[in-house]
Amino acid sequence: MINPIKYIGKKIHRLFLWSSGANLEILDKVPHENNKYLGIGGTIIFTALMASFAGGYAFFTAFKDPNLSIFFGVFWGALIYNLDRYIVSTFGVGDGKKTISKQEIMEGLPRIAMAIVLGFVIATPLELKLFEGEIDAEISRQNLITNQEMNVNAVDKAEETNLYYTSEVTTLRSRIDIRNKELTQLKNKRDNAYDKYMCELNGTCGTGIPGEGPVFREAKNNYIVLNNEYQNTLNDYNSKNNIDSKQILEYQKTANNNLENARKKVASLETAYESRNGLLARLQALSELTKKDSTLLFSKWLITILFIFIEIAPILFKMMTERGSYDDILDRIRHEIKVKQLLQQSNINEEINTSVKIHSDKNAQKLASELTSNKRLLESIAKAQSEIAMVAIESWKKDQIKQAKSNPSKIIKKK
Repeated sequence: MINPIKYIGKKIHRLFLWSSGANLEILDKVPHENNKYLGIGGTIIFTALMASFAGGYAFFTAFKDPNLSIFFGVFWGALIYNLDRYIVSTFGVGDGKKTISKQEIMEGLPRIAMAIVLGFVIATPLELKLFEGEIDAEISRQNLITNQEMNVNAVDKAEETNLYYTSEVTTLRSRIDIRNKELTQLKNKRDNAYDKYMCELNGTCGTGIPGEGPVFREAKNNYIVLNNEYQNTLNDYNSKNNIDSKQILEYQKTANNNLENARKKVASLETAYESRNGLLARLQALSELTKKDSTLLFSKWLITILFIFIEIAPILFKMMTERGSYDDILDRIRHEIKVKQLLQQSNINEEINTSVKIHSDKNAQKLASELTSNKRLLESIAKAQSEIAMVAIESWKKDQIKQAKSNPSKIIKKK
């Protein structure tokens, strides 16, 4: 009967070894190397578990949903686990010495940088959880200040301030109304004086005698004085009314701006109050606390450095690890695979070269055969041309002899 405890322990042991990025078949051949890779794998697994807790807490803080938080926490832990295993598995044993050389640091620098970033990512949510009490107190303090500011209603305060501007506007409008009334009175006096001196001129009132008499001149002078007074007052009042009207517009604009700014401030305070339940608000609160409290700042950085060390520890362990039987076997297997691949490449190249040579020989034979055939053909053509030429010469010879016999003088003249 299988002991369940031993079975589970064996499976966990194999999981730790596999998490280190080692080849389990090789480790089975060298069991004395297990402890080294068991420690590396354990570090990777526990780091992934811490990352799961951190990611789940961060997601719960942001969305307040336990189911999504569990799912995201598991996903985040698996992602960190995969990255850590990849970082460690892709880094060899270094130079095989206990000391860490400069060359090893240069080779491992990209992986170390990735591990440091992961350390920050994992440490931050855990810091939020560890300092949760202090962060809640800081957020409560900020909310209290916001409540106090919201209780002193900025809109009401702005409206109270605007009472001054409203009073000033009323005063200015009263001045304008008084000036307008005075202008109306002056205008009525001037118009009455004008009507009086015109009717004196026409003889329809007063003395009843038309023409420019003493009464007419007195009435006309009175009209001129009143008209000048009215025009001067009109110009003066128009200038003052324009100034007061501009001042009224400025007061109204200032009052409207005050009211609008107050409303924006209240909306901003309400938004700030509502947003202090999220992850960003907690990060901001932690930042404010570390600025005020040096002990908290030291503790925060201590936790961050601890997680960074945990992240880079597997790489440092591999740098400080001496070469062992596992590494020798792994190098031999890699070498054998490399030699086999090179041999296959060599065989493929040889097959290709043989095919090329056979093809070249066939082409050479074909070319030689074509050249031989062409040579025979050219010889046959040359022989035929020679025979044709002999026949043509014989025919020409006979023709010339015949002409010479029939007409010798003609032949002589041609020569």
